[in-house]
Amino acid sequence: MRPNLIRPTRAAVVAIVAAVVAVLLPGVAHAEPPSNDDIDNATELTLPFTENVDLPQASAAPDDPDRCIAPGDRTVWYSYTATEDVTLRFDTDNTMTSAIFTGSRGALRFVPGTCATDWYPRSFPAHAGTTYYVVLAGADWYSRVQFSAAVVPPPVNDHFDAAQPIGTLPFTSRLTLAAATSEAGEPSASCDLNPGSPSVWYSFTPEESGAFVVDADSFGGNYTPRVGAYTGTSLADLTEVACIAGQNVVRFDANRTVYLQFTAAGTGARDLSFGVWPARPLEPNLQVSPAAPSVFDDVRFDGYSWDPEGDGTSIEELDLGDGTVAHPQSSYVYHRYTADGDYTVRLDIRGSGGRTATISKVVSVRTHDVAVTGFAAPATGRVGMTRQVSVDVANTRYAENVTVTLYRGDSTGYQAVRALTGPVPAQAGRTTRFTFDYTFTDADLAEGTVVFKAVAEAGGVRDALPSDNTVIAPATRVRPATS
Repeated sequence: MRPNLIRPTRAAVVAIVAAVVAVLLPGVAHAEPPSNDDIDNATELTLPFTENVDLPQASAAPDDPDRCIAPGDRTVWYSYTATEDVTLRFDTDNTMTSAIFTGSRGALRFVPGTCATDWYPRSFPAHAGTTYYVVLAGADWYSRVQFSAAVVPPPVNDHFDAAQPIGTLPFTSRLTLAAATSEAGEPSASCDLNPGSPSVWYSFTPEESGAFVVDADSFGGNYTPRVGAYTGTSLADLTEVACIAGQNVVRFDANRTVYLQFTAAGTGARDLSFGVWPARPLEPNLQVSPAAPSVFDDVRFDGYSWDPEGDGTSIEELDLGDGTVAHPQSSYVYHRYTADGDYTVRLDIRGSGGRTATISKVVSVRTHDVAVTGFAAPATGRVGMTRQVSVDVANTRYAENVTVTLYRGDSTGYQAVRALTGPVPAQAGRTTRFTFDYTFTDADLAEGTVVFKAVAEAGGVRDALPSDNTVIAPATRVRPATS
């Protein structure tokens, strides 16, 4: 006998599944909004403060302020009542909209300059006795975010009289100007586009005169940091000696104290960097072209020098070693020597911060010049007949080992026939003869004529005038062999 089974309805099945899901996944089915989802339940900040908040679980109240907050943005609220005048810093670990208000619900007043829509730290001055409301807002797709708040203490070197001494180099400092001030009577550096901005002070007394890199947050992506460099003893008698935007090389004298004023308008609580270190020396480089010149060459001297600090170099002086001294405006000079010899060339360069450097190079001027002054080739030839071809080489400067190559030319171009090598002494009015034996062939007959070419080359040296090293003889007519 089969049991009597009761089939559950579809509605009952759905109810059972829903119940199981509710038991197994309570966090998904019944996620609670943050406790500070509403301004009336704003979390009171006890500083320093840090918490993680699930912004996607928050909601938007109908009376959320419309200043800085987009309609429908989910919001969470924090409150802080200052007991003394302080500077507050807020941080989030993700891109987030935030704003600060005073007043009460329904009558909130936006604190100017506190609307932010990025992940940079925010800061603002809080006044004693005032309650501030901080709102974090974002769309429903925002993820969990970490929020922190803290009091920013005034920098210890906020005032000139408390300038921080710079000792061992390289010196670097991480700082924020959120709680910095500008003193009465404080100067503004000549390159500072935001006079009166908050500042901090450093003092530097170098043991030796030299060039130093002063870095005003050059890698931070901020465009307002400036450093004014001054000499003097008080705010009343400071004299500006340099103004640095980004990074510059500056010369400071030994045992003379320099005061460095760091400013950066509009950077709020962002972390900034300041540094001082010795500038790296210039790297002089002199290139000579051609490397083995003659008295017929206009020699080019190029100052391919390098500044590791990126400021570039200029030629202060170029002594060419033969009594000629140049002060070029460009990076190169042309010069022709009038006699063979070894000339010591000296290049003096200059860079930023008064840096200088010198390099010397010996330029050996040697004029090697052999010339083909005579070329005798037969006017006619017969197949199978051997005739002589002679080449006369002249040389008046240095004894050379010369190679003379004889070429045969036809409708396809020139082909080397033979090369002879021998010494050619330096003798005015005399020549050295190179003699070749050439036997005419059927291939020559097929062409009808052949053209002889001779090329003379001095071994291991560059010929100063190569145009007189090649000679081509008139065409030689070729006839059949005699029977």
